[in-house]
Amino acid sequence: MKAWRNMFTPDDNMDDLADNWPSFQNRVTVFLGAGASIGALNQSGKSLPSAYQLRNDLWEKYKWRASDGIFDPASLRLMSLEHAAAIIEAKTGRTVLGEYLQEAFSCSKPLWQHLVLPYLNPASLFTTNYDQLIELGYSGCGKVLDVICSNRKPMAAQTALFKPHGSLTHINQPVGQGGLVITQFDYLEMISDYRKMLQNAMTGFSSTCVIIIGYSFGDMDIGSELYSLRKKSDGIPWYAVFPRADKEVRRMYSKRFGIEQINRTFEGFLADLDDRIDFVPANFKHSNRDDLRDRGIIQ
Repeated sequence: MKAWRNMFTPDDNMDDLADNWPSFQNRVTVFLGAGASIGALNQSGKSLPSAYQLRNDLWEKYKWRASDGIFDPASLRLMSLEHAAAIIEAKTGRTVLGEYLQEAFSCSKPLWQHLVLPYLNPASLFTTNYDQLIELGYSGCGKVLDVICSNRKPMAAQTALFKPHGSLTHINQPVGQGGLVITQFDYLEMISDYRKMLQNAMTGFSSTCVIIIGYSFGDMDIGSELYSLRKKSDGIPWYAVFPRADKEVRRMYSKRFGIEQINRTFEGFLADLDDRIDFVPANFKHSNRDDLRDRGIIQ
């Protein structure tokens, strides 16, 4: 057992995935949620905001008035980001809202985990994130992605990256063609496209190993489609990667979703998996992370 693996709590599901990798490696779909971007900084040096923080920041900047006193996020109570964004859009228009999101989520370099992700050679990728960390990682490896923000079919001989919530590279396009899904009305427009995009991403999903990283299933639109697809498919195990050691959570995922949880961060998962199956090139190994950062290759 290598030193890196000793840093982690033992995980039977991690063991099983590594043991089965020779059978799974050519049919993997990677699904990345907001948790997969934790730790990244935008071009202004600020952390990419969570949904809760984004709601508060948008409201304070565009809706709150100085005459109202000091802004208290608790005043918004249970208002969702989508509802807050719809109100702000009605006041500022779409352009200003888009410009704010562009600044908040634009990154110039990937994290280590995004840089080495391409070497897993996933058949396809799917993300609910606006940022371009995946694209930056693939570019850093000299690999080409087919970025898909609609329900069109992927291009042949390219790895497809499905982005149903849009992408910063398509920010001026309409919703459904790459424009950012942020308001409740944007979500209503996209609901009908989610299923088709998921099915395209998981072609032959009954024989696909889906690895879901940093996604909580809190997004009921996409979460419900994933749930439906999983219920129709039990031929290959699916895995959810997030850092939580809770036996009840683990049992819920296994029993209700049919998905096995792996208690790792995104970075820790790829470092641990590489320690077991050796898929990362020598110059990009996790042990070289500080050097890669010093050389300006990663954040």
